[in-house]
Amino acid sequence: MKSKQNKPLPIAILSTGLFLAMATLPGLHPSAKAQQEPVNQASNLPGSSVLRITFDPPGPGKPKDTAGGASRDGSQCSQELAAQSSCVKPLMPTTQEGLTVAERPVFLVYVPETSAKQVFFSLVDENNQHIYQTKVPIAGNSGILSFQLPDNAPALEIGKNYQWAFIIVGEQGLKPDSPVVQGAVKRIEADTALKSQLVNASPLERAALYGKAGIWIDTISTLAELKKSQPADVNLAQRWKELLTSVGLEAIAAQPFL
Repeated sequence: MKSKQNKPLPIAILSTGLFLAMATLPGLHPSAKAQQEPVNQASNLPGSSVLRITFDPPGPGKPKDTAGGASRDGSQCSQELAAQSSCVKPLMPTTQEGLTVAERPVFLVYVPETSAKQVFFSLVDENNQHIYQTKVPIAGNSGILSFQLPDNAPALEIGKNYQWAFIIVGEQGLKPDSPVVQGAVKRIEADTALKSQLVNASPLERAALYGKAGIWIDTISTLAELKKSQPADVNLAQRWKELLTSVGLEAIAAQPFL
């Protein structure tokens, strides 16, 4: 297979002005229904019973940490805390970047036990224009939060870069030092070969196809949906653990879904 060379997506720290603007968002939004060019994916898949879900990154990129500590200025949780699952952490590769073919993709983030009752989600385009923002209620338990852009959110445009952020909203509301994690997403169009394979593929096979094509967002969201619907399936639990371990997220592989 030809190597997939993709220009890294830009990541920017949200400005204080933007942060304050977020705080004016009224009310709560209910929890929603919850990488550069198309990749030729023509390899055959083995049987689902032995299928492994692997992620082939779409191109080189400088590893980064998407875990935000007590501030929004790029500070990170210590390795010790990260290993103990004590930090807010997105389920993303170390490059902070993910591709999707979905108009309204699913974003997943690990939230540690907290007294906070809300998580703020923000999505901006490559011109730093607000695309969508909302507050999502949480119960305070540790686990993996799954959030899908709702139908009333604008669809992502093919070929466009976007930045997203999850911010923990404490008792005093949004503050400059509120824990935050960020990432980038780009929507692409699957090529003809991949589209053809996806038509008759099972959900597990779809996850594998996305992974081989370097489409992280859809790889993990497809597998996450399967695992949530079949929590007692040992095979799915193992596939989930293997996928998260492959991108350095083994510390939260056993965490429940919220």
